Amino acid sequence: MKNRRFIGNGLVIMLALLSFSQQLWAKDVTILPAIELKTVYDDNLDFDDKDEKDSFGANAVPSLTLDYASELLQFSLIGEVDVIKYFTETDFDRTNQLYGLDGQYRMSTRWRFTGNFRYLRDETIDSQLEETGQTFKRDRVKTYDSGAGLFYQVTELSDIGLKVDYRKRDYNNTGDNTDFDRYTFSLPYTKRFTNQLDTVRLIPAYTIFDSDTEDVKDYRFEIRWERQINETLTSTVNAGGRYTDIDQEDGSSDTNWGYLGTLGLRKITETFSGRIEASRDLRANNDAEIVEVNRLLLRADKRLLERFGFRFYGSGYYTDTESTEAKMKDNLF
Repeated sequence: MKNRRFIGNGLVIMLALLSFSQQLWAKDVTILPAIELKTVYDDNLDFDDKDEKDSFGANAVPSLTLDYASELLQFSLIGEVDVIKYFTETDFDRTNQLYGLDGQYRMSTRWRFTGNFRYLRDETIDSQLEETGQTFKRDRVKTYDSGAGLFYQVTELSDIGLKVDYRKRDYNNTGDNTDFDRYTFSLPYTKRFTNQLDTVRLIPAYTIFDSDTEDVKDYRFEIRWERQINETLTSTVNAGGRYTDIDQEDGSSDTNWGYLGTLGLRKITETFSGRIEASRDLRANNDAEIVEVNRLLLRADKRLLERFGFRFYGSGYYTDTESTEAKMKDNLF
């Protein structure tokens, strides 16, 4: 019998969004400085169902993006600092940092190489809760993501590639949380249809999770269909299956099958962008345990004036723990 429990967290309300940006052009280079200023309210700062602490606060997010594009080389650099200051509960003030690089190089008419790197320093109450709907202890965490891919253009409308992705997660207090490494190898095939509206991807992949608590091998195959419904609306449908082998630190093991899926809609206009998505996938929680995350996501951004707008964001989770030895069982968030 599975043990289920309900966990409540604060609802963060964005009252105002103020942003400005300026583009500086120098041949193939675009530099975009920006800042977001927000007021926030959180009614459960420590994610504790017994001792709830609430506070209004201010949030400033300055960022700088640099894009370069030429016939052979394209890349994008981003740097972002996310500063949150609360008016009463100042112990929960924090500064998050994000730095990233994403690019590709066309080696010939048919071959291209892609690469990416991302560094994020935040708290488990931020990214960990966003990914899994679970968190154990509030803690500072560093996440490193990198990847490389080699792609061959089979025809004008299709290509095949080999990708390698790596994630490393380091927690500040490893007594409450568990560091892990994740390696993913995939062989994506992409087919674009002549109507220029539909794109289908076939993605076989093999993933290794490595931590002090368990070692996991995950085999999966996914089919992804993207359709441009009109100039502003795009749909995404993803379906697939997986087989997962989990070896515990005490010598026990678990194996299970499961399905993967995504159903989403995205709308973008000059003054509005919105996204609704339902998904099911595997993630690793704070203790490096593999969990199956069912998530419903809704996000909308509306620009009211040139430098003033409104954002709504909400998400719900049902998280199913795959291992029978896990510390945290299934939960709804």
